[in-house]
Amino acid sequence: MKHIQEAVAAYLQQETGVRTVCDRTPVRGEYPLLAVAAAEKKTVLLAGGRQAEHSYEVTVTAASDREREGNTALLAGLTPVLLRGIPMERDGERRVLHPLRIRTEGDKLTFTLEVCVALPDPNLEGDAAAATMETLHFGV
Repeated sequence: MKHIQEAVAAYLQQETGVRTVCDRTPVRGEYPLLAVAAAEKKTVLLAGGRQAEHSYEVTVTAASDREREGNTALLAGLTPVLLRGIPMERDGERRVLHPLRIRTEGDKLTFTLEVCVALPDPNLEGDAAAATMETLHFGV
């Protein structure tokens, strides 16, 4: 889940020029600022149990200034950027994540990301199975 937060934060900062951090990162007195949080909502098996689709809900919180008066305008500028897709690279694998159900409420913008990963082959044994499980749990 942390890799989803980091990918979204890096992309938003690169595309908007606004300082963007993962949620709960201490930042003092720096405005404008965006904070990204991600939570896994569900996992569904696909392709006869050979793949799993993880659904994440991502929340972007805005702080335009100390009084938080321009948050809506700051968040409104994120939608066109998000619609281009969010590039993510992990262990040499490159993907583009496509946000779904983008919505804004108050000083928060939320959307859903779905990531599909391969599950280990049930016929593998020993070290090969352990390596696949490690990739599944820590490589997502």
